[in-house]
This record gives sequence, C-alpha cells and structure tokens, in this order.
Amino acid sequence: MSTERLRVNLSYALLSLGSTVIWAMLSGWLLYFYLPPEGKGTPLMPATLFSLATIVGQVVGTLVAPSIGHLSDRTRSRWGRRLPFLFAAALPLLVFFVLLWTPPVRGTSTWNLVYLAIVLGLYNVAYSLYYIPYSALLPELSSTNRQRVQISAWNAAAQSLAMILAGFAGALVERLGYAQTALLYAAIALPCFYLPFLSLRERPRPEMSENKGPSFMESLSAILQNPAFRSYTVTWALYWTTTALVAAVLPYVGTEICLLSESGTVYLYLSAVVTSFACYPAVTWLSARLGKWRVYVGSLLASAVALAALALIGDWIPVPLPVQGIVWVVLQTATLSGVLVLSLAFAAEVTDHHTAMTGQRHEGMYYAVWRMLDTAITGTGSALVPLLFLLGRSRTDPRGPLGVRVVGLVSSVMMTVAFLIFLRYPLRDMNTSVESSVTYPSV
Repeated sequence: MSTERLRVNLSYALLSLGSTVIWAMLSGWLLYFYLPPEGKGTPLMPATLFSLATIVGQVVGTLVAPSIGHLSDRTRSRWGRRLPFLFAAALPLLVFFVLLWTPPVRGTSTWNLVYLAIVLGLYNVAYSLYYIPYSALLPELSSTNRQRVQISAWNAAAQSLAMILAGFAGALVERLGYAQTALLYAAIALPCFYLPFLSLRERPRPEMSENKGPSFMESLSAILQNPAFRSYTVTWALYWTTTALVAAVLPYVGTEICLLSESGTVYLYLSAVVTSFACYPAVTWLSARLGKWRVYVGSLLASAVALAALALIGDWIPVPLPVQGIVWVVLQTATLSGVLVLSLAFAAEVTDHHTAMTGQRHEGMYYAVWRMLDTAITGTGSALVPLLFLLGRSRTDPRGPLGVRVVGLVSSVMMTVAFLIFLRYPLRDMNTSVESSVTYPSV
C-alpha cells in the first residue's frame, strides 16, 4: 500500500472513529440513562413519552437531510464539496451530544421530555450536516473497487475501536456519572474530527456539464429511478434497524439476562470488538476472491441465524450466563462483519452507477436519503425497544426479560428479509469474481 493510500485510509478512519464513539455511547446508554431498570435509578420520563421525544428529535434531522445533500452536491470550494461541511458541523455536534446528558430535572418530569426532544433535534441536525458529506466523501477519495473495500475495512476497524472505547462507558458512568463521561468521549472525538484536515484532500474530478446543475426535485427523482439504489437501500435499512436495536438493547442483555453490573457489560463490548478485528481481514480477502456481493448476502443470512440465538440464553444451559452472552455477541458480530465492512463500498458503487447512467453526480442526495432513513431508523429503534420491554422484564430471573429476547427474534426476521431482497441486487454480476481492478467512472 502506497503512502498516499495509507494517508487516505487513516484520515477517513479517524473521521469515523470520532463520530462512532459518540454514536455508540448515545445508542447504548441514552435509553438506559432516561429509563434505568428498577433499582438502578429513577426514570426521567414515562417509557411511552421517551418514544415520543426520540421520534420528534429524529423527525427534525430527517427534514433537513435532503437540503444538506443537495447543497453539498452544489458546493464549490478549495477544500472540495464535502470537507467544509465536516469542519463546520463537528464542534456543534459534540456540544449537543454533551447536552443530551444534562436534563433539567433529576426526577420524572415532562420538562425532561421537552428538553430531550429539542436537544435531540439539534443534535440530529448537526449530525446530518456531518454525516451526509462524510459519507459522500468516499467516492471522492477513491475510484477502484479494491481501494473502496480497503477504505471500508479501515473504516470498520475504526468503528470497532470506537466500540472498545464506548464499551468502557458503563464503568466510567459508575465512577464519573453520565455528563462527565459524555464530556470525556467528546474530548476523544474532537481531535479525530479535525486532525484529518491537515492532510485529507478530495480527489479532483470533472464537474457536471451544466453550470447550475440539476434542481432539488430533479436530483431526487433521478436517484429513485436507480434500481440498484432501491435494492441496496431496503437491504441497508433493514440491516441498520437491526444494528440500532441491538445497540440499544445490549446493556440490558448484560445486566438483565447475563446478570452483570453496568461496568461488567464491558466484556460484551470487548468481545464484539476483538471478533470484529479478527474478521475484517477475512472479509477483505473473501471479497477479493469471491466478490463482495456473495460475501454480503452470506453475511446477511448467517447473521439472521445468530441474532435469533439471543432467545436461547438462560440458566437452562449449564454454562455461566456471562459466558453465554459473550458467545452470542461473538457469533452475531462475526456474522455481521461482512455487512458492516462492505456497506460503504456498495453505497459508492450505487452512486457511481448513477453517474454512469446519467452523467450527473448526485452523491450528496444519495447519502441524504440514506441519512433520512438512518434518522428514522434510529428513532424507530429507540421508540420500539421500550415498547418491547412492556412484554415483560425481570431484574432477578434471567428467564424474565422477554422483551429483551424478542429484540433478537425481530432482528433475525429483518435480516432474513434483507437477504431475500439483496438476492435481486441488479449489479451483482460485477461483484461475483475477483474485482480488484474494477475502476468506476468519474464523469
């Protein structure tokens, strides 16, 4: 690997590390913070109102996403189209992240509902300003399939490192409290957001032929007509919903099924990260040998089986509960690794297929639509988990938390549907053999 490629891979990975470490703490502990289990603290609002607050906050981020993507596509600067947005959005994103952990009332209150909805809305606007240009940056940094798989693998490794850091959140919360822990993670993310600007540059590419480019509605209409976009997007939405559900429920798996303390949940997170690092080189190698489509669909199907195994954890198996939890985490992480590593490469492929068909570059709009779905999915997951918990929870009997177990079954069904949909991915023929030399157009 050349020094230039290493620099690009590392810079993009740093950006991912910064955003993922705060996302991981938010996804894993925000629900737990506002709705702690019995005996762990006072709920800050009723469970149904938490769902309402998260939905309102996510809707705000969803509404602004298309405009951000369109503006990003039309931006011209000496830094390129995407980097100015990343620079401007990073600091506000961290500020709103910290504020999420400082509700105005310590006990149960509707003021906490209002506060959460407003701050979460502002956080999602800042996250959209960062996430959409960041995601659309990948096609600007590389042109070959091999390079994109490499960048995606580095990105996945950075996300795994972020999960390691987030895995210590439980222990840090016990020692420092939620607000101080959030400040610590924000301090870790800050240099990750800004150090890449010292070296990262977008790859020069020819601009669109029209002076003003397509209108907002023309851009949106064009991407919806791309069959590869439709197939990939539905599959990705199901996968990302699964990821959101598992991230939200993992602390409960540790504390209510495996009977660990909050600090003990770090073993589940560390197991996931170690497994990920072990699997990523295998995914990269297999995608070069078999094609990334085959690896992707295999990962979807295998993960559907592994996720369902959450329902089997219990004292009816003569193995300590924490060990059962770690085994489940290892299985679902290993089977999901192919989807995690290759999703970014497929997304870039979809946008370049559009460019080849139309001669227009709408990457920002593509990633804006995916960001809208991301926001909706995260909000839906946060709203769905408390409702599933109503099926039954117990803090003393590992057989009790039925709602936690149901998350595994629901996730398994969604990954099965994703597998069936992606079997019909229209670009799969170019992804079923050795493909390291494939170069995508830069119209």
